[in-house]
Amino acid sequence: MPLINTSNPVELSRALVLAYRPQTFFRRMCRTVTHATKSFLIDIEKKTRYISPYIRDTEDGETVARDGYDTITYTPPKTGTKRPVTPSDLEVRRPGQSIVVISADNASEESRINGLIVEDLLDMQAYNERREEQQIAEILSTGKVVTGVGADIKAPIPDSHIFTAAAADKFDANGSDPIKWLRTQSRKKISLSGGSSARRCVFGGDAFDAFLDNAKVKEYLDNRRIVLGDVEPTKDQEIEGVTYQGRVCGIDLYTYDEYYFNDKEKKDQPMMPEDRIILIGGNPRFEMHYGAVYDGASGTVNQVQTYAWEWVERGKTRWREVESHPLFVPVNGGSVVSAKVI
Repeated sequence: MPLINTSNPVELSRALVLAYRPQTFFRRMCRTVTHATKSFLIDIEKKTRYISPYIRDTEDGETVARDGYDTITYTPPKTGTKRPVTPSDLEVRRPGQSIVVISADNASEESRINGLIVEDLLDMQAYNERREEQQIAEILSTGKVVTGVGADIKAPIPDSHIFTAAAADKFDANGSDPIKWLRTQSRKKISLSGGSSARRCVFGGDAFDAFLDNAKVKEYLDNRRIVLGDVEPTKDQEIEGVTYQGRVCGIDLYTYDEYYFNDKEKKDQPMMPEDRIILIGGNPRFEMHYGAVYDGASGTVNQVQTYAWEWVERGKTRWREVESHPLFVPVNGGSVVSAKVI
């Protein structure tokens, strides 16, 4: 890799975007939108299923109303990580390197610093991307994101679409029928509010175990005369952490077993709540929006996904930081249903 001009934030940020490819499931469903301001507006259209009236041959058409829209202002939360490089960091070999490679005879200090910068930036970009994925999972599961550093941000998902299944409908309840229940959610919530039937169902690990153990599901999948559904994972999984488990009634089933480290609790937590399912319609209009990043040193407002820069403090410690202002918005929130099912 050619040396990067570490004093140029634009070059650092561009190299970061080009070099990093996130391995995330929900994020891949999103369209990327960057903004020239910190806050942005989203127009949520209202669509009523009007039909044309029958009229007599001698009559003019009847007057019909126009659907309106709601405009919501969003201010994305800020994510940021920074890491120092001290002289002692340059004395320690990087993973996969021999001690000889980092000696003065074989590598210049400039190249060693450059390599460490790239590694640090990719690490911090991975942290940002993982936060984006966790944010999406949280919003799809709860209808909002809780940052702890400001007010909660509510997504345009109807409150009735985020709920706990009735006791008789829970997947581990005696006599429950999860497949019929999924079909009902698709018909009476996603099709009605989102405009299309459910296309994907993402299971937490425990929720899918209960689904497989359910007597009605076993009976349904064991029907040999007609293929109503199947659970047969594909051999090649394209997305890490996600397993395609088959299809039921036209709905693709996935389990999502990815984790992230919760620094406050000092333990790994599942990206997808283990006791929930998320149903997603055919046209969810998932968008990941990025507010602008202001660089006080250069006085610029930067319309970017991620902004990276580096500086030297008191002539001794070299710092680098990666900043982003991401916010996931499911514009067609009616196409999402999230339920605790065990």
